[in-house]
This record gives sequence, structure tokens and C-alpha cells, in this order.
Amino acid sequence: MNIGVINESLKIENRAGLSPSGVSFLVEKGHKVFIQAGAGLKAGYSNEDFVSLGAQIVFTKEEVFGRSDVVLNISPLNQEECALVKENQILLGFHHLAVAKKNIVEELIKKNVTMIGYEIVEDEEEDLPFISSLSEIAGQMCHAISGHYLQSCYGGRGLIMGGVVSVPPATAVIVGSTILARSAIKAMIGAGAHTIALGRYMDKLKELEEMTSGRLVTLMASNYNLQRMCEIADILIGAVLRPGKRAPMMITREMVKKMKKGSIIIDLSIDQGGCIETSHPTSLEHPTFMEEGVIHYCVPNITSAVSRTSTKLLSNLVIPYLLQIGEFGIDEALKRNQALCCGAYMYKKSLVKKNIAERFNLPYKKLSFEQESGKNLS
Repeated sequence: MNIGVINESLKIENRAGLSPSGVSFLVEKGHKVFIQAGAGLKAGYSNEDFVSLGAQIVFTKEEVFGRSDVVLNISPLNQEECALVKENQILLGFHHLAVAKKNIVEELIKKNVTMIGYEIVEDEEEDLPFISSLSEIAGQMCHAISGHYLQSCYGGRGLIMGGVVSVPPATAVIVGSTILARSAIKAMIGAGAHTIALGRYMDKLKELEEMTSGRLVTLMASNYNLQRMCEIADILIGAVLRPGKRAPMMITREMVKKMKKGSIIIDLSIDQGGCIETSHPTSLEHPTFMEEGVIHYCVPNITSAVSRTSTKLLSNLVIPYLLQIGEFGIDEALKRNQALCCGAYMYKKSLVKKNIAERFNLPYKKLSFEQESGKNLS
């Protein structure tokens, strides 16, 4: 099987689709790996690092798509990249079709691609391996981001998160109760912040409280409670996750207006459209903006800031799926592997996620073997 990794540098994306170690696993099994020149540079990997472990370097994106059966991407493909996709190609990466453009979706359907979205891959234990793993990184980053932008010189309130003797800690409010929120909560509590979480499901809130041994304050995410907590928050983290769907709008502009001047919003849901009305995507080069007197940090590819760690992690996660596709072919791999099946957006010229089909008013076709894939047989 031929596997390609594109250079995503033009998207201000620092992560790469594979690490050199990942290449070695694939080459040892007889697969060919084509790396576009420079694809690993921002993650600290030279072309020579890949070549030394068996990859072949190609110099254009056209050549990657032209020579590969499977193409790995991190950021969603843009219009120019979609034009390079071959008929019957397999695409693995973060695709986020819930916020994609319809013309891109239609073009890929016509090309009969099989599209697997990392963000919706879900195993038998209902874990989202790519999202949960990257959430651990994103949560830890919330600590560093908050501490940085709360400083007076960056327009923040001039606070440290943990407080000191006679001075209380900062108040961190996390909206959400799923895996993304869990990591942010751990980071905030670990930093010594007074931490409050709001969610809509009692069982999830109970799990969070037990996880933190009672150090977390939990509330139901009613409009009344959200408004009250916005008023006291020094740090507000939007961590709502609905795999394969647009994030719901939880925090309104009116709520943001009532926040303290110089407080900070981190919208971790921005990859899926954001859960805060005043949010809009930023970049690692220009990560923040000020709205209603509040600092907003809304970087979609947040873990790209720690590109080497993230690349290693993503590579380790995707290798087993690639090996299975290589051994059995995509059809049999989807039948055998529940997680891979759950991650399918497109298959045989059809959208196989009902909510995506409804969003774009396009035909939907249920995977014929979806119910059979409840057990990993490999």
C-alpha cells in the first residue's frame, strides 16, 4: 500500500501526519511512504529523518496525491487540495465536515473517496482515541495559556492562578463535562485555581466530581447558571464536544459583556465552530483578540503549538489503523474495526453520517455492515 503525507505548512499547521518512527513501522510491513518535502520540519523532523527510516521524499503535493492510495492530513483539506484527490482514494485526518463547505463535500463524494475523520473515530468503550489523547495535551496547554494572558502586560487582570497567602486563587469556569472538559479541569485544579464546571448531564458531572475528590464545584449548565458563572470567571474555557457535529452555542455575547475586564476566554470548541458567540478562529501566529473587554484565545489547531509531541501521538494512534487497512483492504478493515467504521464520513460515493447529510441536504446511506462492526476481530 502507498501512503502519502502532505506538507501542511501553508495552513499554519505545525504537526505532521506521521513521525519517522511511524514510517519505520509501515516500511517494515512492506508499505511505501511518500513524504512531501518539509512536511516534518515544524515538528522538528528533517527530510533525512524520514528517509533514514525508509520514506521517499517527493517535492509537490500533486505527487503525494498522485502516488498514494492513502493520504494523511491534519487540518481539513482546502479547495486546492481537494482538486488533487484521486478517484477511490482513502483520506485519513481531521476533516470536521460539520463546519466544511458544501462544494468541497460534493467534490469528494463524486471522487468516490473513503474519508475517515480522526475526530469521530470511536471505539467499543465509547472512547474517542484521537480526541481524548489530544485533549490531554490541550488541557495542559490551558494552564500555560491562562497563566500567560492573565498577566497585566498582555491586557489580563494581573493574576496568578493559584493565589498566595491572603490572596485567593483565580476562578476558572469550564463549560462542558466530556473528555475535552476533563483535561482542562485537571489542569486548572492542578494549577491551584478555584475551578467550576458546568454540564448538562448529572452522571458526567458526578464522574468529574469523583475524579477530583470533591475539589471541583459542579453546576447544571442552565442559562441562569452560565450567566452567573461568567460574571465571576477570571478564566472561561469552552470545552463542549459533540463528535461530528457543530458545537452548540453555550455562551452568548450578553454573558461575555458581564465578564470582568481583562479576563480570558479559551474556546477549545472552535474546531467545531465554537461554543461562545463572540469567538472566531485565530491562529498560532495571532492567537488572541479582545472583544467586550475580554481576551479571546480561539486557535483551532491548538495542539499544533507543541507539534513534536502532537505528531508523535497522532502517528502512534493512526499506525494500527493503517496496518489493518494495508492487510485487509479498506472494505474489510471497516467491517472488522468498530472504531474505524465509526470514523467514516464517506464511503462508495455516499455520506454515511446522517447529521452531515442533513446539514448539506445530500443523500445519506447507512454503512451496510455498521451493526456488524461492534467487535474488533483483528
